[in-house]
Amino acid sequence: MRRKLGLFLYEEMDYKAAEDWLNRRAAAGWELDRIWLNVLAWFRPSGRTDLRYCVDLHRKPDEYALDMEDYYQLCADAGWEYVAQSGGMAIFASSPVARPVPLQTDRKMEERTYWKRAIRPAILGHLLLLGLLAALAALWGWLQWRGVGRAVKPSEILCSTACLLGALGVLCCVIGLLWSIPAGLLHWRRWKRAVEREEPVASSPFWSRFRGGVGWLGWLLMELCVIFQLVELFIPFLGYSGYDVAAHRPELRERPLAMAEEMGVDPNAVTYIREEPVWSLLVQGLRYHEDAREEEGYQFLSCDRYTCVSDGYASLLVRAIRWESGRSGYEAYGLLDFVPVELGLDESWSARDGSFLLLREGCTVALVGAHILDGGAPDLTGERMWNAVLERLDLE
Repeated sequence: MRRKLGLFLYEEMDYKAAEDWLNRRAAAGWELDRIWLNVLAWFRPSGRTDLRYCVDLHRKPDEYALDMEDYYQLCADAGWEYVAQSGGMAIFASSPVARPVPLQTDRKMEERTYWKRAIRPAILGHLLLLGLLAALAALWGWLQWRGVGRAVKPSEILCSTACLLGALGVLCCVIGLLWSIPAGLLHWRRWKRAVEREEPVASSPFWSRFRGGVGWLGWLLMELCVIFQLVELFIPFLGYSGYDVAAHRPELRERPLAMAEEMGVDPNAVTYIREEPVWSLLVQGLRYHEDAREEEGYQFLSCDRYTCVSDGYASLLVRAIRWESGRSGYEAYGLLDFVPVELGLDESWSARDGSFLLLREGCTVALVGAHILDGGAPDLTGERMWNAVLERLDLE
């Protein structure tokens, strides 16, 4: 049997628009089967020409069971069969061969119900939620400013799908909340005018679905943010960290990474390597680190390489890395005060007399560095090392 899926994007204040939407589906030969998660409406062929729907503002079935039984019985006596519940909206379908009578007959009582169950929650509830979001944002900003806990780096945010979805979700939620408050007042005003003139209450089908869709999209993005946050917690474990250099280092030579050979360090002196993949919808890459033990002492070599979704996003990532490296330091090496240097790429920056390079060519961003505890790190801008770095990073 064929099925059809639709999005039930309506809030309580737009229950008349929801009723019109369901009746249009019924006129096209579709019967509502169920509503999942208050948004996914499943339809099946009805085979009826007399099918109609009525949406009433009523509490959920699991509350006040005795009253609900009486309520359902009254609706059944009036020719309406209960079908589904979405939020505070009870959905009824006309019984076959019956001539259902309207459920909303007392306009004054319906007016009070509309205010109590649709308009008042939309205004007061959304105001409280906006206040809570503002308080959480202020608390997070204060903790970051005071340095409590781990500071969130801008580059990590740009390389995180969870942060992107979370930001979009919060934006959609705030837009939906701000929109619902004046919309509720306008709905109430329109409703009172319709009651006074004894006219049918109408809602704009497009704006009703659009407003409900913005709020639904916001919560969907927030849920996806949580899912991707859990995924990103496990992404570092997909890399490698350890002392088995001989077994893993040859595999890394197949990737576009600047390693010990390109930085003038004997690869046989490498005693420890660490790789950490970076994956998001906008950035993919790898963070790589090597420890080498030579006569001069321990040398620490690093290469972070990212491929961004666009040149503009890559330039934004470069600015974020520059800002955070000069403010809080890069890993354990200390502050990196990058200065522009002309190396023939779209963007080139150098720090520590050329020991650290921040590069961008098109959609590719790379941060390469060599650090020696006793000083004397190599200058990567020298012609031989620079050409080797370019070739290995695939930036030529």
